[in-house]
Amino acid sequence: MSCKYFILTKPTNNIANDNNNQIIFLNSKTFILPQTNINYYINNGLFEKNLIDWVTQLCSINKNILDIGAHSGTYSISLANNCKHVYAFEPQRMTYYSLCGSVALSNITNITCINIGLGSENQVGKNTLNIISHDGGGSTLHKHDKILTTEEIEIRTLDSFNIDNIGFIKIDVEDNELNVLEGSLVTLQKSNYPKILFESNTINDKLFNFIKNLEYDIIPIKNSYNMFLAVHKKNKM
Repeated sequence: MSCKYFILTKPTNNIANDNNNQIIFLNSKTFILPQTNINYYINNGLFEKNLIDWVTQLCSINKNILDIGAHSGTYSISLANNCKHVYAFEPQRMTYYSLCGSVALSNITNITCINIGLGSENQVGKNTLNIISHDGGGSTLHKHDKILTTEEIEIRTLDSFNIDNIGFIKIDVEDNELNVLEGSLVTLQKSNYPKILFESNTINDKLFNFIKNLEYDIIPIKNSYNMFLAVHKKNKM
């Protein structure tokens, strides 16, 4: 699989040319994004832009954010100014590189990029990631009928990182959400059960029941068929 990237940023006037080399000074948030989706970005902006804007109300400047399945960092970079620190987890190698590049070019210092996949105790160790698209989206640990290539990644539990003071968690890990949560029980308790935005492409009874058994209420996100917000009963908005 080969993924080409482009840079999306606001242009500046600080451009100099020397022997056909172009120097561009970047003064704004910068995203390194898969070229295969360039027409969408030109016409619509970032994927899930409206949802990202809405999520800002769930963030606290004094609390940490977890971006689990960070991809190229659109959530992490967009939300960094609204929280204390972002921990961005992205296991796929080239996608992780684009995440790190986006953070570096944006000159954001409160994002930590982690090239690890998260899961349950029984997934810990080396695992095979099935890559199903040229943009790095949809890569999954689970069976899929369209696999372009595979990549060996490392899986750890969230609890093994000992991150605390978490105010908001976003999880988009292509049907591994339940396993991520199973490996996060200590972390959730330590942070007083933060709000969780998660993806579920189907009504996954095991996932939904697990979340409800932790005393979360699940709220469907308007205008989204597969994104849900889990709010703990003692932390109702």
